[in-house]
Amino acid sequence: MKLQLIGKGNLPLLTFILDGGTDDSILNVSAISRRLGCSRSSLIDRIRNYGFESAIKHFLTEKRKRKQKM
Repeated sequence: MKLQLIGKGNLPLLTFILDGGTDDSILNVSAISRRLGCSRSSLIDRIRNYGFESAIKHFLTEKRKRKQKM
């Protein structure tokens, strides 16, 4: 799997090849997903479809909505 950090204008900022090896620890996707309150697979799917920045914004917005309902 390839993870690309996309910036404004859909320009790739950084690309990671996630193959299950030791260099996958560059980004701890599990820790990011826990912090955002979503599953790891949901985060990876969202990153794949919309880019890293958009996925982070989406899950932060969802987390804020859940907090407001409480």
